[in-house]
Amino acid sequence: MLTEAAVEAFKTGLRGKLLRPGDEGYDEARKVFNAMIDRHPALIIRCAGVADVIHAVNFARDSQLRVAVRGGG
Repeated sequence: MLTEAAVEAFKTGLRGKLLRPGDEGYDEARKVFNAMIDRHPALIIRCAGVADVIHAVNFARDSQLRVAVRGGG
């Protein structure tokens, strides 16, 4: 189960941006090219580098969260 304390602890080690439902920019960040897909992830991480990617993957694994990766080119 994802707790507020776990999310806040994760956020402290993140250089990039963490978005949750209700946050400004969340709806824009969750959009994908195919408008027929309408997912609402619990967290969206905009990584600021390799360390953020590692931190996010480790957090997801430890929290038993599924991961979807989207590249920005």
